[in-house]
Amino acid sequence: MIGEERLQRGQSTVEYAIVLATFLVTVVALAAVWRAAQSGRLLGIARDASSHNAGGGVGIGLLQDLTSY
Repeated sequence: MIGEERLQRGQSTVEYAIVLATFLVTVVALAAVWRAAQSGRLLGIARDASSHNAGGGVGIGLLQDLTSY
């Protein structure tokens, strides 16, 4: 019986480590997105991604989008 309790505690420790690592990665990713939004880089990326739709009209931009995927 003592061996089973020890295995369960070990499993709980591994699960805790996985959840903690996932949480920390999520926090770091959100911080990176927040920093990119504050510096204006996020807006620049969005502008660059949609720039072909700005001047070419809806038809050309739509065709470019469809052929990109």
